[in-house]
Formats: sequence, structure tokens, C-alpha cells
Amino acid sequence: MKRALRDESGASLVMVLVLVTVIALGVTAVLSLADTSVRTTVELRDQAAAIYDADGAMQTAVNSIRNSDYHNGTGQNCFGGSNTLTLNNFSSSGSASVTCSPDPARVLIQCPSLSQCNRPGNAILTLGKVSGEDGLHIDQPNSGSSFNVHGIVFSNSNINVTSGALTTNTRVYARGACSGTIVSNPAPSCNYGAVANPLGDDPSYSPSISSPPAYRPVPSCTGTVITFEPGYYDDAVGLTDLMSGGGSCKDKVWWFKPGAYYFDFHNSGANSNPALPSGTNVWTVDSGKLVAGTPVNSTGAVLASPPANPTIPGSCQNPIKDPTATGVQFIFGGDSQFAVKSGQAEICGTYSANKPPLAVYGLKTGSDSTTVTNGLTAPTVSATNFTPATAAAVANIETTYAAGSFSSFANAGNSSANGQINLTGYPVSIPAGSNLLSAKLRIGHRFTPGSGGSPSESLSTVVTPKNGTPFTVTVPTGTAAGQVDSLDVTSSLRTFTHDSGLTGLDLAFKSVLKKGTTDLDGIQLDLSYIAPAFRANTGCVTATPYTGNGNASRCALVTTVNNNGNQFYVQGTTYAPRAAVDLTLNNVAEQVFRFGVIARSLWVKLTGSFSFAGPVIEVPDDSPGFVFSVYLNVFLCQGSGTCAPTGTPALRSKVAYVDADPVTPSPGHRQVVVLSWSTPS
Repeated sequence: MKRALRDESGASLVMVLVLVTVIALGVTAVLSLADTSVRTTVELRDQAAAIYDADGAMQTAVNSIRNSDYHNGTGQNCFGGSNTLTLNNFSSSGSASVTCSPDPARVLIQCPSLSQCNRPGNAILTLGKVSGEDGLHIDQPNSGSSFNVHGIVFSNSNINVTSGALTTNTRVYARGACSGTIVSNPAPSCNYGAVANPLGDDPSYSPSISSPPAYRPVPSCTGTVITFEPGYYDDAVGLTDLMSGGGSCKDKVWWFKPGAYYFDFHNSGANSNPALPSGTNVWTVDSGKLVAGTPVNSTGAVLASPPANPTIPGSCQNPIKDPTATGVQFIFGGDSQFAVKSGQAEICGTYSANKPPLAVYGLKTGSDSTTVTNGLTAPTVSATNFTPATAAAVANIETTYAAGSFSSFANAGNSSANGQINLTGYPVSIPAGSNLLSAKLRIGHRFTPGSGGSPSESLSTVVTPKNGTPFTVTVPTGTAAGQVDSLDVTSSLRTFTHDSGLTGLDLAFKSVLKKGTTDLDGIQLDLSYIAPAFRANTGCVTATPYTGNGNASRCALVTTVNNNGNQFYVQGTTYAPRAAVDLTLNNVAEQVFRFGVIARSLWVKLTGSFSFAGPVIEVPDDSPGFVFSVYLNVFLCQGSGTCAPTGTPALRSKVAYVDADPVTPSPGHRQVVVLSWSTPS
């Protein structure tokens, strides 16, 4: 009994020892967990503090550059005198320093380049550097008037304000001198010299098409709205006569449907086309209302066609207001010119995400050339009384008649007989709108009289252009020795070729013969022509110096004439890098040039009836920003009063700064774009 009790007491002791051990282990684990938690909390708190300190230091550096005029110019440092920003005792935990290294590349954040941006960098950009020619010339009726512009004005030569003031909401640059009153913010930078500034560069925009579109004749005067199809137009006289104030078609609506138009007039000068009426290469709108683009009503709703009396401005879909706008591009080549006299005109461009809505475009490159195709022969031959009737028998004409392969027609009788050989399918391909310089038939033939009787031969060739009207050419009677005649058919084919193109030709050689033999060695066709081509502005349009009031030797690409009835608006960008633009403005209801004007020289005259108080030429406020970027590295030194920029940075970032003007940024008004933000540690 006592033994049993002793055994139970031992078991109880073991249980107590186990219980004590378990409790001890549990307490130890709890204490260890508590210690780890405390240490983790302290460590996380330190990490959070470091992150906050790094963020704060980075923001300080970003704002320091934002509020400065640093733009990665020669001799500049990011932070005034140094590329390191020292932030001693920056926070309660220590100090910081930030290093800055500029990215050598400068890009446009909104656009890859000025030529691929949907907004020009300037409201006015003149590119000419011509002695005796004003880059920008402003003439106003009195000293109290103001020519207002919204956007940067940049002249690569001079600015001449003869009366009144040139006023813009931002900057004005002139590489040459400035004369007259110019109001800008800040003051105008005149005699700017050769300072590199992309705002003054030619953006080198490309036209919307790379070659001339299909030829279009001037439409007939039918109905109230005269519709023009996109295409190539070469007749300034025809366009002017249609829109004349004294003609039978005056005061109509001239609707140019959306698309690309190429105007290269050939009514006068060395490049004139005899198929066209003679006159000047100036297309003048002297009556009616010209609507170019998608027509809309007063609410902006798209219409199937313009009404009988459209409201100008506001007649066509505006690419500045509507990103779905589909408009026109008027491309001018050679010495072609456009003038608005007594009519009204509104030209609306097409919205694009990567280029301005170019509405008026003067070509800066391109030339035409003469095409010569000699010795064309027919692939198919058939005959009546001529043998053999094969293509081989009537090929390979020499410059003088030589016996060889030929087709013969013989008649031994004294009564006339008819022989004919048909040559079809001459491989001709001349596009409509071409200037046919020369078309000649070279015919090698021989007449061998028979003995006795009265031998005779009467020859002719019927020429049938494909889809055209046949005409007959008399061929001289042959000789016994043979001959090669060159017959000029240029005048008979010129107008048809210009209007419809020459895409094939058939010939029928005929002989009325008695007592003899006609041998045909062959007929070959020689052609020389100038096909439509993109031609750089040339002639009087590029003659310098332009001094206003254009004349036959020096003219402007676009002109508005002093007439109180005219109005002219371009809803888009005007680009004429080789030419002058000369405007006389009377009754203006809104901006004349939306989205800027780029020209060799710009002349503007405001008349006494001009009363519009807003900007005449503008570019939107969200014009492209010139960007430079920097790499910023933050270094932290906790518990120290100073901090050297060594070791692994706590924070690294690439930051871009956007300036409307790349050379003279406006401190505090610069856009900041964070391109990357990382913690290397």
C-alpha cells in the first residue's frame, strides 16, 4: 500500500516537471517572438523613414530644376554651380545628396520630332534669309492698331512693323533687326543671330500624297453648288473664268470635296501647254463662296454637300475642334498662285495625330522631265491586198529607205484599186494632263510604176487614238528609190492627249493605186511628252527679294486682294517654305490662319475697315514642348550632418522637363514628366 502510494507520487513529479518545461518553452517562444517583432518594427520604421527621406530629397531636386532656367545648355549645371545638390541635416534622421547627369538626347515628348507633330512650334515662322526682303512685314492703317498673334513668332531674318503694333501672348524672335512696335512676353529677342534653336528650323513637312493624283478638268457650270473632285488641276484660266465676278457662273458655291488637290498651272511661261488657254498662272476667286473640306452646318453636323449660302467661316469641318475632321490639302507646284479677290474662301485641313492639318502646301522639291519613246511599232497587223500582212514585214524602218522586209500591194490595171494595211495596238501610255511636245509618224514606203498606161499612187493614214476620234493624214506619193517620211501629228493629238490621255493607237495605211506597186517598209511612232509631276515652287513665286504688291517677276503663292467683300480662312497649317504669302485683310470674323503659317516671307496689311480684335494667326496653347531629361540619384547618410554621394543610391529616377521654348525656359512654368523611378537597394 505504501509502495503504491510512493509510485503515484513519482509519476506526479514527472508530470509537474513536464508541465514546467512546456510552460518554460512557451514563455521563451513568446519572449523571442516579442523581441523579433520589436526589432522588425524598428527596422521597418527605419526603412520607411529612409524611403520618405529619399522621396523628399528627390522631390526637392526635381523642383529645384523646375524652378530654374537649366536646360542642359553649354556650361550649365543642374543645380546652379554644381551637378550635386547637398541637403545637410535634411531630416531628423540625417542628411542627403542628389547627383544629376543630363541625358544628351533632346526629344519631343508629345511628338518624335517637329516634322511628326500635329502642331507647329510657332504661330508664324518665316524661313527666308534674303537681303532686301522682310521676313515678316506688318502694315497697319494707324499707330493705334494692333496685329494680334497667339503663339511664338520666329523670323529667320528681320521683322518690319511699319505702323501700329505686332502683339503676341508669348515670345518673338528675329535673327535680324526689328523695327516698329512689338509687344511680347518677355521682350522680343531681335538680332538673335545664329543661336541654335529648333523653333527656327524648317519642319520639312511632307505632302499628303507623293505624286500627282488623277487629272481633273475644270467642271462645268451646272447647278448652285459646283463640285470639284480631288485630283490634278492645271488650268488657272479655266478656274478663274468659272469664278469670275463678271461671268455667267458667278456667285456660285465652289465645293472642293475632301481629299488631295494638286494645282500646277500651265497657262503661261516656259512650261505652258498649248492645249490650255493662254493667260496667267494665277487662280483668282472673284465671286461666290469656296468651301474646301467636309461641309457642316452651324452646329457642326456634317452635311452631304454645302447649302446654297454657306456661312464662312464655319462652312467646313474644323480639324482644330474635331479630331475626326476630314478635309483637303491644296498643293501648289511651279509658279502656280492662288488669289482671293471678291469671293470668300474657307479651306479646312484633315486632323492627324502625327502632323499638323496641312491645308495649304507649297512644294519645295520635285521637277518634271521629258519622256521620249521612239520607234514604237504595232504588234498586230492585218491587211486588204497588202502581202505579207505580218508585224515582222513592217518593222525596222531605217532613216532612209532600204530594201528589206516589207508588205506590198500591186495593181497592174489602169483602173484604181484600194489596198489597206491595218496596224493596231501601238503601245502608248501617256497620262491625262500631259503636255504632248511631239508626235510623229515615220513611214518608209516605195512606189514602183508599171510600164505603159498612167501609173499613180495616192497614200493616206487614218490615225485612231484609243477612245478617240479618227483623223486622216496625207502621205506623200512614193518614189521608185523609196523614202522615209516624217509626218507631224502633234497638233491633232495634243488636246485629246491632255484631256483624256493617250493609252493606245491604231493606224490604217491606205493606198489608191493603178498600174504600179506600193511597198510599205513600216510605220513607226515617235513621241515626246511631259507627264504631270510634282514641281517645286519656282519662277516668280521664288524670285527674290519680294517687296509686296506682287508683279509678274516677283509674286506671292497666296494673295488676298484689297476688297471689302473678300474673306479668307485657313482652318489648318499653311506651309510655303520657298514662297511669300501676302495678305490684305478687311472684314475678318475670326482667325485667318489657324494652326500657324510657315513661309519664306509673310506680308500682312490691315486696312482701315479691319476691326477684328482677336489673334489673326494662332497656334494652340498645347503646342509641342521641347524636352530634355536628367538622371537623378539620391544618396542617404543617416545619423550624419553631411552626406557624400558615394555607394549605392537609395533612389534613382529619370525626369523630363517640357518647355515651350527650348532655349529660354520659363522657371516655375515647366511641365515635369517622371519617366522612371526605382530603388536600386
